[in-house]
Amino acid sequence: MIGAGQLAIADTVRPSGLMTNLLTKPEKSVITTRGPMFSWVVPTSEPNDFQTGYQLLVASSPRLLEADTGDMWDSGKVDGRNALHIPYAGTSLQAQTAYYWKVRTWNKSGEVSAYSEVQQFNIGDAGRKKQWPGESRWVQLGTEPGQETWTLEDRPPIQYHPTYPVHVDRRTDGVWFIAFERAGFANVALTLNWKSAPGDRTDTTLRVRIGEKNVGDSIDAEPGGGVIYREYPLAIKAGTHTYHLDIPRFEPHYPHSQTMPAHMMEVIPFRFVEVVGADLNLSVVSAEQLSLHVPSDEYASYFVSSDTLLNKIYDLCRYSVIANTFNGDYAASQRERMMYEADAYIHQLGHYAVDREFATARYSLENMIYHATWPTEWISHSIMMVWADFMHTGDTSVIRKNYEVLKPKLMTALTMPNGLISTTTGLVTDEFKAAIFFNGETLRDIVDWPQRSAALPEGGETDSYVFTDYNTVVNAFHYHTLKLMEKMARIVGNGREAEQLRKTHARLFKTFQRHFFDPGRGVYIDGIGTDHASLHANLYPLVFGLVPEKEKPQVLAHIKTKGMACGVYSANYLLEGLFDAEEDAYALSLLTSTSDRSWYNMLRVGATMTTEAWDTKYKNNNGWSHAWSASPVHILPRKVIGITPSAPGFKRVAIKPQPAGLSWAKAKLPTIRGPIETSFDQQHRYFEMIVSLPANMEADVYLPVPPGVDHFTVVQNGVERKEGTVLKGSYVLLKDVGAGRHEFKLTY
Repeated sequence: MIGAGQLAIADTVRPSGLMTNLLTKPEKSVITTRGPMFSWVVPTSEPNDFQTGYQLLVASSPRLLEADTGDMWDSGKVDGRNALHIPYAGTSLQAQTAYYWKVRTWNKSGEVSAYSEVQQFNIGDAGRKKQWPGESRWVQLGTEPGQETWTLEDRPPIQYHPTYPVHVDRRTDGVWFIAFERAGFANVALTLNWKSAPGDRTDTTLRVRIGEKNVGDSIDAEPGGGVIYREYPLAIKAGTHTYHLDIPRFEPHYPHSQTMPAHMMEVIPFRFVEVVGADLNLSVVSAEQLSLHVPSDEYASYFVSSDTLLNKIYDLCRYSVIANTFNGDYAASQRERMMYEADAYIHQLGHYAVDREFATARYSLENMIYHATWPTEWISHSIMMVWADFMHTGDTSVIRKNYEVLKPKLMTALTMPNGLISTTTGLVTDEFKAAIFFNGETLRDIVDWPQRSAALPEGGETDSYVFTDYNTVVNAFHYHTLKLMEKMARIVGNGREAEQLRKTHARLFKTFQRHFFDPGRGVYIDGIGTDHASLHANLYPLVFGLVPEKEKPQVLAHIKTKGMACGVYSANYLLEGLFDAEEDAYALSLLTSTSDRSWYNMLRVGATMTTEAWDTKYKNNNGWSHAWSASPVHILPRKVIGITPSAPGFKRVAIKPQPAGLSWAKAKLPTIRGPIETSFDQQHRYFEMIVSLPANMEADVYLPVPPGVDHFTVVQNGVERKEGTVLKGSYVLLKDVGAGRHEFKLTY
């Protein structure tokens, strides 16, 4: 209902993308707080649009909202642009109760939108004492007998998603061979028709084989490494019936391995199925691969370019990010089924890049804070995960809640008199381990994985890194997290600590150069006591801002002599550092390499999810389902297309493409404020770019200028732009680009 004197936009213009406590489908979950937060995507009704006000209604039934009545809370018109994390301020909400809300907004011209669709949310046991902050249990939703469903507290529930075969055939040996498009953490629904002869028995047991790798129209029974092959008995009856596999329950054998809840079928990664019943009059009526993962929006993101291999790599990584949420968090890998901080951080960045979904990452990061793992650098990643949450959501609550417990993860307690931290000099005490929530024997510097071993005598993936008491990589992470914690200290209002942290990382910067930089060779060494200069000792100072500008050419030259002399984990940081240094051509050559140390190799061997290592030759138990190697899915939109948040919650963004040798590319990146779509077309005499921004967002747009070009013109939306353009390095900078669709053309 429109009030007197209010101007209305068309009924089709309304807020969308509603979230309650960052849940996009809160009706399928349970919230354990009675003070939920509400967010929405502001509609765009005119160029450069933004919200000037909103009205939010919360009701005890959807029927009340149909009459525009909020019996629990009617905010009235609230002036302002904020559409994120609006705290509930109505009548007290009751446990075990469903509520409903909707919202409308006013645009920059004062016109009011239609109300959004209604969203349901469920209040659970808000008073339950949790074992650790952020703990999430499986609970039953609904009270009607036979109508109960299982769901998770405060995060999206994992669900079985059916996919169908791309090939079904009965081989000449009588075995039915079923192929799905991709592997998934799944069970299978097999509908079989068995016609038993008169007088024969009406029940029997046959064998079903599953696997990740095929050889023609057969499953590879000896795939090698950690690639999956299994065989299970299946009891069947005469007639047509649907069956599921009784996959043995995963037995945890790592400190924080997770198991499937009792009410759910067990899953295992597979792509191929064989039904062995050669002596039976048996036919496969239908088959479904029931892949388990969090819900996702397949239209939320895309990347496509003039390089078909790059497109295939993106698709491989995009699928891997979602498929590896089978535990409802970032506990990827069939072998371990536990989270590690570094794995989870890369998975987090990938998930943000493929879907507008933040609750899975938030649960994972809070879990990791209280369940630390053994690698020294992994401890630093907990701080990095919290900062990534803030930059992508704009919500400070995780920082405020966890600031004090994060401080020990800076590992300043391991600082020696020389100003560097070390895990081998007697400072890893029981008190320190308790402070970082680590219950193992001791921390160990990792650098990369796997390391040198009897199975990998050539040095593993560490580029023969020489470990000493004071390691370059560990101290680079220490520097980076000190800078992040300084920013967090300012957010929580602790200016004194922020200043102390600033001074500490400023001192460490100088100490780092003094102990680790070899000015004669222009490279960083692995640590005190060695002159070995690995790839890792140089890529981590580069990506974390420790390389002075005057030293970058030499450091980059050294890095570029190494190729991909690192594992899939460090490849994430190598590519980020190269793109940040505007070495886009070399970075793109690594992304599209066809060597055995590449994403192409994962495709070549037949994997449909990213693998744990580049190849089984580099890790003898290499699995074919691991999201920590899916970094291209966030690097391509963030670095090649160039979309990055320059203010928390994407209030402001920078769009700075690095096209390298691509003639064209386009991408869609989901953000908490709505999707950003960007494309570029690079020709001999001009560069064109189209940018579409949601409301409540501004961008600084960078157009690349080729070397040697002195004269150019910039046209925006058909009009030459002479004001507000700045030449910044090798780019023309256009500031303060607002919401809507904008076409830019740089002619030279």
